[in-house]
Amino acid sequence: MNKAKVYCVASAVAVCVASNPSVDVLAKHLQPVKLEEKSQQTISAEEFIKNYLSIKDNDTYKLITKVNETNYLNVLKGNQLFNNLTSENQNEIKAAYETAYVNAGMKKQDGCTLSAYEIVVDEANTIIANAKSALAVSVKEVKSLDAKNFTASSYESLKVWLDNADYLIASSETTLDQLSLQQADLENAKDALVDISDLKTLTDQARDYKKDDYSKESYSAYEDAYKKALSVLKNSSSTKDEVNQAQNALKKAIAGLIKKVDFSALKEKVEEGYDFLNTDKDMLTETSYNNLNKELDVCVAVLKNESSTQEDVDQALKQLDTYFNNKDNFEYKTATLELKDETKTVKENVTIDTPLKKEDVQEQPKVVTTPEITKEVVTAPVTTNQLTSTVAESFIKTYLTSSSGNVYAMANSYNYQKILSGMTSWMRLSAADRSAVNVELVSKGSKKYPELVKEAQTFSMNTKKSGLINTSTNTNATLYTWLCAMSLGMLTFVIKRLRKQD
Repeated sequence: MNKAKVYCVASAVAVCVASNPSVDVLAKHLQPVKLEEKSQQTISAEEFIKNYLSIKDNDTYKLITKVNETNYLNVLKGNQLFNNLTSENQNEIKAAYETAYVNAGMKKQDGCTLSAYEIVVDEANTIIANAKSALAVSVKEVKSLDAKNFTASSYESLKVWLDNADYLIASSETTLDQLSLQQADLENAKDALVDISDLKTLTDQARDYKKDDYSKESYSAYEDAYKKALSVLKNSSSTKDEVNQAQNALKKAIAGLIKKVDFSALKEKVEEGYDFLNTDKDMLTETSYNNLNKELDVCVAVLKNESSTQEDVDQALKQLDTYFNNKDNFEYKTATLELKDETKTVKENVTIDTPLKKEDVQEQPKVVTTPEITKEVVTAPVTTNQLTSTVAESFIKTYLTSSSGNVYAMANSYNYQKILSGMTSWMRLSAADRSAVNVELVSKGSKKYPELVKEAQTFSMNTKKSGLINTSTNTNATLYTWLCAMSLGMLTFVIKRLRKQD
């Protein structure tokens, strides 16, 4: 009796039982066999098939022909013993199982060279291999996660299950139950991870919000939520609820940020409007002046209101722009430079400006009262007109002639300022000189100077209404000043003439 061989088999079984408590069934099955009493390292085929290749149902044994999750463990336990048997004993077991496999109605696939025993063992190993592969996939997925996206505490718990899974995958004695339990534990640990990636991204973006850009109250609420979020991120043991609450609070605070209102554009437009009023108040009708003042007052109210939003300011600016772009909102008083009775003025000016002897002055009334002489003074060239022609030509050349030498036929965007700039000189001309200028202009196909001034004034006013830029220019200020001076001068002149006639 080769007791050494028997002890070897018994020792292998003992090691298997000690290393895996779940194989105690194997120990129970081996006890009746009493290998140490056999003369060789063997077990009867009948006993092996009954204990490892069959499933006991009450008092009967049903042959394993298809391995599944219920019977795979029996097959694997038997195979551990099978590998320690003599080759003759192994062949005996294989032959006996082959017969039983066929008798059970099982057929092998075409081309299959495996024995029935090898088929069931391969199926049992495949079940374990598949379970290990599934666990390995989960392990790989978990290992791909970035630890920085989770709290330190939750990730450390997950890592413990990762290490345990790696051990079971590498072990040759791992059972399907162990793999299944490990798979579930790993998934639970993964689900328990506290993800802080979204909160971290939100706080990173929140750094771009500047205090000076938002209202005091809204930024204060945002600042509190931001600090709370940072505190949650720094706490390695923060829970999912704490992370979610901090994230929702920060999102709400960001959405509630109210930008400071930019009053600059509206303020500038209002200032331009008041400058326009101050400059053109003597030109605008009373209705136009008051209406514009009301529009500006509405905008001022928006500027002074601390509760005004950017939408309020933008709307006020839009309405003011619309008001100025509508030329119908501006009516101007009529301005004229013409004299009511130019013929009479010319006659009187000729009398005043022409050096006369005493006796000529005495004869003057006869000349004035004679219709034929009066006509002759107005229409026929006289010495006075000849004397003033040089002044008239100079005035026309300076203020009413283009660089190419053409006399202006009308006022336009290119010449209106030059026409208006002649107002000062025009006020200083005598009536005869003015008449000579007008006669010369008409003879050259133009209009009288007062008519050109009207056109230039209208053009200037329309320009200011469309742009409201540089509304208080020196040219226009001079125009309005000399309009007043002209009116006063004409009134003084008429009064003096009336006195002399009396």
